[in-house]
Amino acid sequence: MTAPTRPPARPLAPVLARIALGLGLVTAGAGLTWAGWRVTPIPGLSVRETPLDVPLEGASALAVRLTGDRTDLAVAGLPWPGRAALVGRATHRERNPLRVQTSREGGTLRADVRLDVAPLSDDRVNLNTPAVQHRLDVQLSRGVPLTLGVETASGDLRLDLHALRVRELTARTRSGSLVATLPAGESGPLTLGTASGAVTLRAPAPWRAPALGVTTGSGAVTLRLGEAWAGRLTVTTQSGDVTGELPRGEAGRVASTSGDLALRLPDGAAGTLTLQTVSGEVRVSLPPDTSVRVRLVGGRLLDPPGDLLRQGDVIATDPAALTDPELDIRVEAPRLRLARRLPDDEGDAP
Repeated sequence: MTAPTRPPARPLAPVLARIALGLGLVTAGAGLTWAGWRVTPIPGLSVRETPLDVPLEGASALAVRLTGDRTDLAVAGLPWPGRAALVGRATHRERNPLRVQTSREGGTLRADVRLDVAPLSDDRVNLNTPAVQHRLDVQLSRGVPLTLGVETASGDLRLDLHALRVRELTARTRSGSLVATLPAGESGPLTLGTASGAVTLRAPAPWRAPALGVTTGSGAVTLRLGEAWAGRLTVTTQSGDVTGELPRGEAGRVASTSGDLALRLPDGAAGTLTLQTVSGEVRVSLPPDTSVRVRLVGGRLLDPPGDLLRQGDVIATDPAALTDPELDIRVEAPRLRLARRLPDDEGDAP
């Protein structure tokens, strides 16, 4: 007979660690039960991608509304005209389904696409579940006129409209950022806004529209519109700065409560422009070959350039501009800085 052998001793530290983990889980479960919480699995937390395909079906116009409460939204044009009105995909948890409704009114196809994020129940504890950013990516037909509404509560908006025939656009987010490339041709009125996110707009040279409106609360606004045209421009912020290149147009107003304005006016600018800030500073780069009059209300002109004429609070590029300017600017700000570009000067805003 052979003597029984004793198994080798196991290290003490891992055993004690497992015992402590078990006791901790028991204690946590008892505490949650005492507090009235239930540790139960939450169904539908797996992530999936849902394809989206809406046929055009002979429609001569398209009206699309994309919405979500905590969803990033991205829009672009389809690579080529075809039979689809709208294609795309949604990234989401199974418990937050994509909802699509379509209807037809005469020659207009209407599509309402919504992706909301349902909150977790207050009496459930979510253990080791990574966060998922819900997202809706959509490509739209470039073959028919489009009326587009895009709105989300706390997500980002990314709009590439250069290939689309936009009849009207409304785009809003409360706490996300908004970045848009405007159409490469004529469009209808465009309205874009955020509450606390930044706005960045770019436009190809052929873009023309009767109106462009941009609003933010605390978000900054960056404009790259120097080669485009907007008949009526309105940009307003509360505390955000406004910088960049304004489009040509007939009338414009850029206003901020406490933000600074640093703007480059395009070659060939004409019409009227009002610049306002309550506590910020205004800096303007004037085009070289345009007759400009600037009327300063309630502020100081800092470092006045020597090549401009001044009569009291009126500054002009030439004598004729004092009475009959091509571009008439009214500035209401505590401080104003002016500079006049040289011909072919492609510098950024001052």
